Amino acid sequence: VCAGTLNGLSVTGDAQHQYQTLHKMYNNCEIVMGNLEIVLIDHTQDLSFLQTIREVTGYILIAMNVFASLPLQNLRVIRGTQFYEEKFALFVLLNYNPNTTHALRHLGLNQLTEILAGGVYIEKNAQLCHVDTVEWRDIMRDPRQEPIV
Repeated sequence: VCAGTLNGLSVTGDAQHQYQTLHKMYNNCEIVMGNLEIVLIDHTQDLSFLQTIREVTGYILIAMNVFASLPLQNLRVIRGTQFYEEKFALFVLLNYNPNTTHALRHLGLNQLTEILAGGVYIEKNAQLCHVDTVEWRDIMRDPRQEPIV
């Protein structure tokens, strides 16, 4: 079990510092108590340490990154005890660099079966594949929420 963050889009230091902080917090972590915020991570970084995460109690924010794949293949549940922008449990935004070919291409949420509360927002990810083929309503527990993809 490890603690999550509540920083939103604000970051301290450069991309290398962001990566080191992320690695320190989530290496060998299975349950994130709080929010998993992955912001401003470079394409050269090895994120394989994230594959141990099985559950996030808050929300997941993936924004302004340029890595190709997010290795959260063992994540099963987003509880949504906290929301990003007051209603989202999964928020994925601006994961590409318009000046290069580096961009998020695969979310890798193969095992995600439940979002217990909150909605899904996935927008402005120029090279992200397959998100429109996911039946988000089957994963989201709240029928009043409409996924924005």
